[in-house]
Amino acid sequence: MTLQRYLAGGVRGSLAGLFVVCVIFSLSTRVGTHQSFIQHCLIVISDHYYVMYFLIPLYLLICFFMMEDDSHVVIARYGSYSRYFWSKWLSLVVITVWVMLIQLAGITVTGIGLPLDGGWGFTQDVTEELFVALMGVFPSPGLCFLAVVGFMCAGLALVGMICLWMGHFLSRSWAVRVLIGVFVLSLLGMRIEVIRGLPLTLVNHLVILHHNLSWARLVITLATSIVLIAVIAWTVRKHWQQHVGFTRRRVRGLTPYYCRELVSVKNLLILAGVVGILVGWKYAQSGGGMTGEQWVMRLFAGHGTGGFHVLSFIEMLVMNGAPLYLLAVFIERVATSHSIYVTVRLKKRSVILKGILSSAGVLLVVYGAMLIVVPSLGMAIAGITPDGNLVGLLGISAGLRVLDISVQFLAMMVIYCVTGQITAGFGVLVGVNLLCMVPVVSRYLPFGLASLSRVNLPEWGLDGLVVPMVIGILVTTSGVFLGWLSRAGYQLLPRN
Repeated sequence: MTLQRYLAGGVRGSLAGLFVVCVIFSLSTRVGTHQSFIQHCLIVISDHYYVMYFLIPLYLLICFFMMEDDSHVVIARYGSYSRYFWSKWLSLVVITVWVMLIQLAGITVTGIGLPLDGGWGFTQDVTEELFVALMGVFPSPGLCFLAVVGFMCAGLALVGMICLWMGHFLSRSWAVRVLIGVFVLSLLGMRIEVIRGLPLTLVNHLVILHHNLSWARLVITLATSIVLIAVIAWTVRKHWQQHVGFTRRRVRGLTPYYCRELVSVKNLLILAGVVGILVGWKYAQSGGGMTGEQWVMRLFAGHGTGGFHVLSFIEMLVMNGAPLYLLAVFIERVATSHSIYVTVRLKKRSVILKGILSSAGVLLVVYGAMLIVVPSLGMAIAGITPDGNLVGLLGISAGLRVLDISVQFLAMMVIYCVTGQITAGFGVLVGVNLLCMVPVVSRYLPFGLASLSRVNLPEWGLDGLVVPMVIGILVTTSGVFLGWLSRAGYQLLPRN
């Protein structure tokens, strides 16, 4: 196994980019500070933003270039797949060492001119908590720096081993999906207390030393690493011929075709942009000085009953109306696009209705996920650490909002079947939402009922209908609409 073959192309460019970014980041940590050389080195190499948002993605990219196995002819030269695998991994270990050396070179260059002497004293408030924790374990910053570098190098080598192993037993596309999922879970685990409390060993635990300072956390990380190495060694030696395959179940009918048209990249970007704008708007309204719970409550506040506030009503219409507008355009196009010949081949027009409802359900589930993920990213950027209560509030708010939009979508379908005009359905929904001004009627009206200003959440100071009653009203209304559509409504779908 020649190391030079792996250093061509993307790997070499990644190493060059590593040096440039490391130098820029190191300079940013030095400007305007008073620190010794060893403190500077320790601050840079321990910064989890640099490690998690740049170093690890770059290292995973390097592993991606080496993930795929060579031809059987090349493997046969080693006598066994096990020898080939470990030889390939040793080449990756060498590249890992180079990654660490390049980082150290960039940090060293930016630290020229700083005093060489210095203990644990420092003036940077950002790293004060980290330094206090490290001071309780290591007697000097120099010894701590060596431990951090050694732990990071060993952790990256283990991550590389896992990548090569997954690249063999899974297809490269599935290996990439699994790695991205684990990496995203690692990022969320650093911010969300619920995930952080689980006994999981994620990427950050394998690479960042100060995420393992407690004995319990260190034992879990070491035990998991030993088990992973043992499993990899055993499977590579005994079961290297086997591969894990994932076959997609073929879905019949119009649903796959409709999903490709409705859940398109363009539509997803539109929905993500709408949610992102609303999240940023709510943050800007408060001037940034609010807690995570306040941010979520303002985002999903919607509109109350017995009065009218123009801005709140528009915000509710935008959040609810963005997916409804895309669904309206989609329904108008597909319901009238089938010729008589296609309808005859489908035998029943109920198949068209089933395809529309199924694809719409997929879009609304994705939109619900956006209502959770985008605010979570916003809070992470703002430095807000979610706890269990905040996660629960965000989940309840997003779930109720998806149920609310589902009811309005089904109502729009009913009106479309009766009138043959999707614009009429969309317009009626706007008018029905205006009934929020009527105190008694709007209290139990299923349209806009997911607004937190109408929900009873006493732990957050919200007064209204209790959550089970809200869910019951929304689910019951959806059932009524679905029952009518499945029995009689599909026969009234406009024909081309």
